[in-house]
Amino acid sequence: MRKLWIVSIEILVFLAIVAMGIGFRSQNVNAPLPVPEEAPALLGAATIGEGLDTTDWPEGVVERPSPFLLSSALFARFLHEGTETPPTARCYRTFGLTLSVLFLALIPALGLRRRGGVFETADGPLWAMAFAAVSPALVWSGTLFTPFAGQAFAFLALLIAARAYAQWPTYVAAILFGTIVAIGIAVDPNVVWVLLALAPAMAIGVGWTRLCLYWRTTHIVAMVAALALVWGALAWTGWCGGALELPTFNTVAGDWLRESTWRLVWLCAGGLAVLAWLGLTIWGGWRNDRRWARLMAAAFPFCLIGSLFFDKGGALAVPLACLTPLMGGVALSTIPKPWGRGILGGLVLVFLTVWLFWTTGEAWERIPSRGTQKAAIECLAKAHTAPATHSPRIRILADAPNLWNPEDCAALLWPLRSVATSVTCDYSYTEADISIVPEKTPWEPRQHYLGTVELRKDRIFHVFADLPSHAKGGAQ
Repeated sequence: MRKLWIVSIEILVFLAIVAMGIGFRSQNVNAPLPVPEEAPALLGAATIGEGLDTTDWPEGVVERPSPFLLSSALFARFLHEGTETPPTARCYRTFGLTLSVLFLALIPALGLRRRGGVFETADGPLWAMAFAAVSPALVWSGTLFTPFAGQAFAFLALLIAARAYAQWPTYVAAILFGTIVAIGIAVDPNVVWVLLALAPAMAIGVGWTRLCLYWRTTHIVAMVAALALVWGALAWTGWCGGALELPTFNTVAGDWLRESTWRLVWLCAGGLAVLAWLGLTIWGGWRNDRRWARLMAAAFPFCLIGSLFFDKGGALAVPLACLTPLMGGVALSTIPKPWGRGILGGLVLVFLTVWLFWTTGEAWERIPSRGTQKAAIECLAKAHTAPATHSPRIRILADAPNLWNPEDCAALLWPLRSVATSVTCDYSYTEADISIVPEKTPWEPRQHYLGTVELRKDRIFHVFADLPSHAKGGAQ
């Protein structure tokens, strides 16, 4: 039995890492105005939880329903119970933050190799947690409300289910595996490409001989049946969003190099995944007792190469971001000396922390301050009382014909969602009840000027609206 003081230290380190992860991910949770990247998902969840009618809204402004958005809507309603006002953005963001923190907390469930798990030493899961706590892509996905946090949690759950089946090959584990896959496909149909990338990696990691030896046809049937039933139920209820994206390839050399560099810098945490992959490939080799190391060493290049065929990696960006800290923890756990793991792991952790602030610093600098966001909310709140005399109710003017950003439109609509019966985002200069115009755009309004809304430091809009007759006298 392990010494009690060692277990106590491990528990304290576990709690410290979770607290560190919460600290890095919670800096935007109370922001009143959505970041444009998260606004479509927020409106998608609000459509479910608040019963918004978005039939007369432009396509792309609201994200399609999915199990992630449904769960977040229920979570937000639970947090906001007992009040008459709609849930704030914080209520929705808390769900994504919770999934991101659960991702950290469940990494030890991958287990030790002597028990059929992934890591070589008892501190391996803690190092993987620490790397994940400061990995830029995972931190950013936990900070903003996007399906990425849910997809990362589902990917880890998939690995845990696979590990459980490898250790205890039962019907329960097989059904659990199929259920997780079905939910992942319902959230994003492009998860199919992830499965196609992981299938050969699974075969390489497990080995053909072992696959044939332990093949259970009835388990496979149970898994496929669970997958079909769960996915069919979600499709029947309308919670399967999006369409399958066909792979393409950017033939422009400069763009291809830029996109490849972005994957290494952002998703692979400054190249940590490549170094860990080299270590696992050399150490894992082809020995039969190192199947998990071989599986990760095979899965990483399949996912990396496959991500080049999709914009920003597509669904394959999720396994790249998740495998990076996991491979780092597994590779570090192969070092036999504790002091060696401590020195190297500490250096990697310092590098990742610096890399996190360096890569996300510019993005945070572009986001306006809380005071500016509150002023924007107050400005848009003044437009709630505009009389409904025009069609559409809200018009967001584009910068040029056929050039409008659905994420910006979604962020502007968030404070107006309760009165946005019809919305148009185009280059037409016709009147609407509420007109939102980009800065430096020629516009001769015949409405009252309410103020400005700053989405980013370089993205400012002017708000115009008709005022009720009793308010016009005071406004003039």
